[in-house]
Formats: sequence, C-alpha cells, structure tokens
Amino acid sequence: SVYCYNNTLGLPGAREALAYFLAKHFLYPERTNMTFGDALSCIRPELVCYGAGASSLISHLALCLAERGDAVLIPAPYYAAFDVDLKIISGCIAVPVHCKGNPSEGPTPRDLEDAALAAEAKGMRVRMLLITNPCNPIGTIYTPEVMKEVIEWARSRDMHTIVDEIYALSTFDGQFESILRTLNNELGDNVHHIWALSKDFGASGFRMGTLYTQNEKLLRSLANLNIFSGVSHPMQMMIAEIFLDDNWVYDFLYQAREKIRYSYELCTRMLDEMVIPFFPAKAGIFVYADFSSLLPEPTAEGEAKFASLLLDAARIIMTPGAAQHDQKPGMFRICYCFVSPELLMMAMQRLDNIIVKIRTHRIHWDNLTPESMSDIIA
Repeated sequence: SVYCYNNTLGLPGAREALAYFLAKHFLYPERTNMTFGDALSCIRPELVCYGAGASSLISHLALCLAERGDAVLIPAPYYAAFDVDLKIISGCIAVPVHCKGNPSEGPTPRDLEDAALAAEAKGMRVRMLLITNPCNPIGTIYTPEVMKEVIEWARSRDMHTIVDEIYALSTFDGQFESILRTLNNELGDNVHHIWALSKDFGASGFRMGTLYTQNEKLLRSLANLNIFSGVSHPMQMMIAEIFLDDNWVYDFLYQAREKIRYSYELCTRMLDEMVIPFFPAKAGIFVYADFSSLLPEPTAEGEAKFASLLLDAARIIMTPGAAQHDQKPGMFRICYCFVSPELLMMAMQRLDNIIVKIRTHRIHWDNLTPESMSDIIA
C-alpha cells in the first residue's frame, strides 16, 4: 500500500515504471513502440531504485563503494557540488582530471592515468570514476568511443564508474547515446547509471533521482541507507503514471528541447555580438564561456573580482570556473534556462553593457565600481 512501509528502494509498480522508462528512452530510444513486457525483459525492475535526488544517490554510492580518504576521479571542469556530494558523508576526495586536449571531447585514458598516479603519489587509493554525459558545464556530448575507453580504463584498474546522465534527454543538437546502449546493457558489477527528474523534467523540487545497477550486493546496501533518503510513496506513484504515459513524455520532451534550443540560440547569439568565446553546446541548460580577456588580472582573484562586479552592478550570477576546477581563470557557466527568455534577454543586455564599460575603461578597471555602473540596471 502507498500508505504503509515498503521496500526503501521503491514501490514495485514504481520500479517497473522506471525500468520501462529507462529501457524506452535510454537503452532503445528508437523502439518507440516497445511494449511494457519487452522493456521489463531488458531491464529488470529489481535492479533500479529511487533516491532523494541524484546527489543523495551519488553520496550513497561513495559510502558503499569506497572508504574515507579514497579518491574519485572527475573530468574537469565539473559540477561544483560533486566535491560536497562525495565528501560530506563518505569522506571521499574528488580529484579533477585535467584534459591535455580539448576538454569538450572528454578525457583520454592517458589523462585518467596521469590523474590517478598523481593521487596515488599523495597516498590516496583511487577507487571510482565519476563522469557526467552530457557534460556539465560544457554542454557537449561524449562519443560512445570515449565512454567505452574510459570505462575500459577504469575496469583495468578494478575501479567503479558512476555515469551521471542527468541531461540525457535535454539534447538539442546531436545524437546522445546512453551508456546503457554503449555497453549493450552489460554494466556488470562496476558501472552504475544515475539519472534524475531535476533537469530533463525541470522538477528539481521533486527530489527524485534514479539508479540502475546490476550489482545486487550494492542494492542491498543501498536499501539500508535509503531509509534516510527514500522518495515518498505518493510521489513515486505519481511519477510512475508519468513514466508510463508515452504520449505525454514524448510531447513534453519535444517542447522542452525546443525551448532549450531557443534560449541557447538567444544566449550564444548575444555572446557572439559581445565577441565572447564559448564552447558550442549540444545538450544541457548552460553555455561555458570565456571572459578571461575582461579580468583585471589572469588569476583566480581576478575571476572573483569580475564575478563580484557582475553580481553587485547587474545582479547577474554566473558560476566561476574556479568553482568547477577549471585551470584557466575567466571561464564562467551561464545557466540560460534558469529564467524565462525575457529575463535572459535582460540579463544578457546588462552583461553587454558591463563588457562595453570594461573594454572602454580597460586601464581604469579599479574604477569600475557598482556606483560607477549604476546605470546598468535601468
């Protein structure tokens, strides 16, 4: 019953609905007419579960699979909250993996090995790899070949890999292939798939993340931890109804992608007009842009000063690259889907005004105070 205690990993019907959803939209997205029975023959409901958000599940995975002080490799730049997700309960240490090539193409085994050796030289045991695809903050999609290579590398070291696909259904340019498909649904005991409703369904307040793993021992451990972070039964039943409503899901995702595309094109068009370089994105809800030419100095302090000016003078918040472990000062993530297109346009116009002032008064940067820029906010 929805009103009684039940399996902390999820109600049976809700886990069946999740298995159906994952099979249809991640494993075999081209099979739009897949039946409920066919889907459950591909992904067993007892291998999926719910948790109070993706962060909660990542924290639990770290607690179950690693020991305090173990290293978790994460390709940089990466989502700033991962540091806390991995450390606050399990005590794991996030180790950025800096790509020697283009970071939008993903890490190479050499990049991963160098980061692992550096961590081991500091006395850490490298236990896990956490990779987000599509990438946050860059918004690019790693190819199946890249994903295969990094997982093969992790397996060669007897490591676990967490694949966070929280933006998988928010693509607008290019084809995304889930790790479920790339590995032919053969995750084994060491690859674990994370997804949540917060981004693709714009429902971060639901606090509902999902895990698919073929490691049954891990699931038994999670069943104990999920007592503290399970999803309420009424919420599970409501989401199960949505997962099973094919017409609604397809229509919602189509409309969402079109809105994302519209805001992305608005944002990047104005960045082009400002002559601000950025990584072309194919998915997600953000643009990763290079404001390094505007900094008072090419340092983390210069980046922080620029961020403060944006907030104080224009009420604009962008995530600094330093918070995402980018080695280059001046990189910022713009979340263009957080507001309506009208507010986005207003923010980009304010940003443009600030950039004009900085470029005009380049040798007098210290004079660019909120008071001297009071006309930014009309």
